[in-house]
Amino acid sequence: MMANVWISLTGADDKKIEKLLVGEFKTIPTTNQYETRRLKNEDVLIIQYTSGKTVVQGKEKYAQFIADFIGGKAKEQEQKDKNAKDGKTIIGSDETLKGDTFGGMVVAAVKADKDTRQKLEDIGVKDSKKITDKDIITLAKNIKDILGKDNYCIYEKTAETYNQHTGNTTQLLNAMHTRALKTLGNADLIMIDQYPGARINLKNAKTETKAESNYTEVAAASILARERGLEQIDRLTEQAGFKVPKGSTHVKDALKTLKEKGLEPKMFVKMNFRNVQKVFN
Repeated sequence: MMANVWISLTGADDKKIEKLLVGEFKTIPTTNQYETRRLKNEDVLIIQYTSGKTVVQGKEKYAQFIADFIGGKAKEQEQKDKNAKDGKTIIGSDETLKGDTFGGMVVAAVKADKDTRQKLEDIGVKDSKKITDKDIITLAKNIKDILGKDNYCIYEKTAETYNQHTGNTTQLLNAMHTRALKTLGNADLIMIDQYPGARINLKNAKTETKAESNYTEVAAASILARERGLEQIDRLTEQAGFKVPKGSTHVKDALKTLKEKGLEPKMFVKMNFRNVQKVFN
């Protein structure tokens, strides 16, 4: 008889979980306030929690196959990774504004050893996407105080300097990450939050999907990058004379206002974005 197993994962790929619904899996109701949803087929039950954990339960062969497909790390692997990281000096980097219509791009890098890492964790450093803009500002200041000026680097492109770049966005992003990381020197491990086309040719450098959830240094870098990104959006708002929106979904009216006011678009927006080109070409 095939044994049942319970596999607890962190960092599972939501897009791959969605793909399961195209096949035999169906969403089933849940009344648990800590669950976001349940998916089930004949052999396997998948439970996603508000904490970000994903549990795969069912017949061992099938459950392990699904767990491998959706990715993430099993609980046992998390502990192994933690033990492996404890004695290492790690540099992590992340970026912001890459997909925003307004503004340029910001890359931040953070370097920490075991003791510094623990201090960052003690003040609540985690993925910046889970932190409000108000808390980002306070947390960023505390991170800088803990690190000192030699253990973090923030490299920024405004909309104007972004638009001066002749290559594509990925090439620019690779160059920005490389420059920020090299500024902090050597480390036992250099971890970059994965993005399409990431190519960082540095010793001990690796990319990982959702690295901000698994590496304190990447999480701290995401917070510092986001703080600088918010500052850039605030400056653009002041210069434009109207509220500059974040993201790229609800920016049509802002682009029209920018044009109506006769403001130079390359100073405010990414000129290679299609939604920008529709308004200014």
